[in-house]
Formats: sequence, structure tokens, C-alpha cells
Amino acid sequence: MTTAAGTESGLGNLLAQGAVLAGRNLRHRATAEMAVMFVVFPLIFVFGFLLLFGRLFDARGLDYAQFLPPAIVAQWMFTVANTSGAASAADRASGMYRRCLVMPVNRGAIALGRVAGEAVWAFVAAVVISATGHLAGFRFHGGIAATVGFVALAVAFALVLTAATTAVGLSSGDPAAVAALLNLPYLALIMLSTAFVPADAFPGWLEPVIRNSPVSVVIEALRSLASATPAWTEVRGALVWVAVLGVVFGAVAARTLRRTR
Repeated sequence: MTTAAGTESGLGNLLAQGAVLAGRNLRHRATAEMAVMFVVFPLIFVFGFLLLFGRLFDARGLDYAQFLPPAIVAQWMFTVANTSGAASAADRASGMYRRCLVMPVNRGAIALGRVAGEAVWAFVAAVVISATGHLAGFRFHGGIAATVGFVALAVAFALVLTAATTAVGLSSGDPAAVAALLNLPYLALIMLSTAFVPADAFPGWLEPVIRNSPVSVVIEALRSLASATPAWTEVRGALVWVAVLGVVFGAVAARTLRRTR
């Protein structure tokens, strides 16, 4: 297959085409299933885990209503990324990417459209889960700047993960297989983190691994940003992880996109 003789270049075309593709991606995934996934499921997870573990950890002196929602936010950033990976596979299988390649479409706009669309989903998820947590007793105590930082860090984490899942989706072209494959690292990374229990609840030999996991570092930074006294050293550590993973996964995604036919 040959591509179009040239692609529309320039920042204006990149932004305009990216906006069109972002709108297309949002409309394509704005289904009842996504509404359930991003509205109903967070309610179940927040109140379900509070019901199961709330009294147990409250007895240990841990405010679980404040502890849990940032973890659910991080968990849903994985959901944003995983559904994006499956959507990328579906777009490849349907021939959407092939059509873009033979049209005067900037390849950067394809990536921009995907990133912008997922940023919206990640923002919605962070707001919905924070609002759900508020009903259970979760509060932002650090002021406006820390609250904005909380949402921004969550969205950035989702986009870094999306870069990785997009590469997987474009490499496969089988949405069902991609969804199943991406669930494995998601479950492992969430369970082996401080998402639902503190690091000291793990065996001693495993605790350093849990504390330094990038997922744990991001979750702890989110918790810190929601606290009355945000620890900027924790936030800085999370930003370093996000930047490093963004460079690595972004390079892999860009290479995969260039090779997609």
C-alpha cells in the first residue's frame, strides 16, 4: 500500500486535524457501556472497598475514606488506557488507520487525537471518582493548586499508560485479545502497590518493591496532594516516573505508529 503523496503539515493543520480526530474518538466511545464503566463502577468500587475494609483500617488509625479514592483514581487511569488500547486495535482492524495513511492527514494528528480524547476521559474519571469519594468522606485539604495538581497528575499518568496500550493495540489489531492481554499487567501492578493497603501490610521482603513501584509512587503523590500538607518531594518523585515512562512509552508508540499499515 502506498501512502498519500504528502501530508498536510504545519501547526494549524496538526491542531485542526487532531481536534477532528479527538472528537471522532470521543463520539465513537461515548456509549452506554462507557457510561457504566466511568460512573457506576467507581461507585461500586469506592463504597464496596469502604464496606469491606473501612472499619478494619479505621481501627488501625487509618482514615480509609481519605486513603481509598486516590487509589481508585489511579486504577481508573489504567481503565482509560486499556480501553484506549482496545479502541486502537479496533481502529486498525476496521481500516481507519489505513484510510488516514492514504489521505493528506498528518500522522501527528492521529496521535494528538488519541491523546486529547483520552485526556477528556481521564479528566471525567478523576472528577467522578473524586465526587463519589466526597460522598464517602474524601476531601481535598490542600487548596486549589493541590487539587488542580491532583487532577493533572492523574491525567498525565493516564496518558503515559495510553502510550503503552496504544502501541499494543496497533501491534495487534484484535480488540478482544488486546483487552485480555492488558488486564494482566494492570491487575499485577495494582495489586502489588499501595492502592488498597499500606506498604507495611505486605511481607517485609516485598515492602521496598511495593513502596518504589511507579504505581505506588503516583498513588502516594495523589494522596499527598489531597492532604492538608502536600509533600512536594512525593509529587516530584511521581513526576519523574511519569516523565521517564512517558519518554519510553511515547517512543515505542511513535515507532509503532510509523510502522502501522
